[in-house]
Amino acid sequence: MKFSTQDNIELLIQDIEQRIDNLKVQFNLFFSGEIRVPPEKERENLEKKVRNIMHSGQKSARAALLMQNISSHFSLYNNMWMKRLNEIETGVSPIKRKRPVYEEIEEPKAPPPPPKPKSKTIRISLNREDSFERFFNNYAKMSTYTPADKEQVINSIKTKLITANLVDAQVTLTLVKGKVKLKIKGGQ
Repeated sequence: MKFSTQDNIELLIQDIEQRIDNLKVQFNLFFSGEIRVPPEKERENLEKKVRNIMHSGQKSARAALLMQNISSHFSLYNNMWMKRLNEIETGVSPIKRKRPVYEEIEEPKAPPPPPKPKSKTIRISLNREDSFERFFNNYAKMSTYTPADKEQVINSIKTKLITANLVDAQVTLTLVKGKVKLKIKGGQ
């Protein structure tokens, strides 16, 4: 096959480059399991085109370089594709096909813990230490405080009562976005 002009050769080389890219996409789809049959016909046709252009008549230095590059490019991919196809046929590398998605049946889970109370009002008195125990128990249910933090929380609420000059009070604990808000109201 003889080519008349340098431009025709370059156009043919661009066409072959585009076909190599398309074939690369087709083989990637096959190897990923998207299509069932390898694009063998397209590969054979492309291989013939590359051989024909390499054995064509007149070549300029530029055309010879472009032809050599396209031939190397195709050979690299062709060898890789043939190796992968051979591995699939011999069972060395199983093809990854899309498998149907099945719903997994989950074991029944333990019931969720009871929800933390949203709001609670407790009467406290500086004269009754047990009222602070009740306050902290309710506070601990609504927050992440532990018994180790107990003294700090109780002393903090006592300080607030003393600064507000209150002996008896009602404390409303409200859970807002994971945080406990306190509202102290003078007792009756």
